[in-house]
Amino acid sequence: MKEVQERIANCWEWHSVAVQISFQYARPDPGDDFWEIWAYPAIQEIVGGKEDGEIVWTGFSFDVLEFLKDFEPDAVGISTRQYIHPPELTFEGKFRGKDVLLHLCLEPPEDLEATEIVDFYGDGGPVVREKE
Repeated sequence: MKEVQERIANCWEWHSVAVQISFQYARPDPGDDFWEIWAYPAIQEIVGGKEDGEIVWTGFSFDVLEFLKDFEPDAVGISTRQYIHPPELTFEGKFRGKDVLLHLCLEPPEDLEATEIVDFYGDGGPVVREKE
């Protein structure tokens, strides 16, 4: 799983300050080798400034062609927003020989807690850190 996370991170470019890409997994059933993975922007809480306390997330660009250099797709799709599911690109196929269904969410799922702090208290612009 670490390899697919690194590959996703190498194809992901933030539009603003952020520290991490959030991931969730569904482990394969015993005797199965099929992983289901969700990748989405981290949810951030603003500290300081006029938006203090706001919950936000940072947009990003994703290089699909670069990602597909290490991914053997059986199917690639896009889905618009559905009830409780954010819009997403989906990739089903093999990543380095392992069966994978990747949900590349274009926004974070609803009702999740912030995992990052965007701190506006310091001089020199915002600083982003993981939320403790």
